[in-house]
Amino acid sequence: MTIDSDRLAGLLFILIGFAAIALGWSYGLGTMNQLGSGAMPVLVGAALCGLGIAQLLRATRQGKASLVPAFDRSDLRPLLVILGAVLAFAVLILPTGLVPALAALIAIAWFAQAGGTRLELAGAMVVVIVVIVAIFKYGLGLPLRLFAWGF
Repeated sequence: MTIDSDRLAGLLFILIGFAAIALGWSYGLGTMNQLGSGAMPVLVGAALCGLGIAQLLRATRQGKASLVPAFDRSDLRPLLVILGAVLAFAVLILPTGLVPALAALIAIAWFAQAGGTRLELAGAMVVVIVVIVAIFKYGLGLPLRLFAWGF
């Protein structure tokens, strides 16, 4: 089945909008005088659903004349590698700490591109880790463990 980028964008907007509405609804909407913490996610999710429906209607009105695949099969590998890198970061950050999780993220995401030397990978890893630690740990003061073993 081939789906063009306009339809795919509309479906993703609707899916993310419904997820935001479902999550925000559980926080409570509050009243008109004092909005609850769930009001903003519900409103933004509803707006996103509306944009998704408008995008789907626009894509449907254009018909099959513009039916071009959203992405080629060759673009699927980088997409899956990047998603896997983000998933690995999410799984590793609590048990191992920020630095090992960032190292895994960068090392896995590096395979999404063609080419690149090990020296470039090491350089990118050092620069990104130093910048992220400087911003989030020391600049913003977030209570992040750099390593699980106590640094």
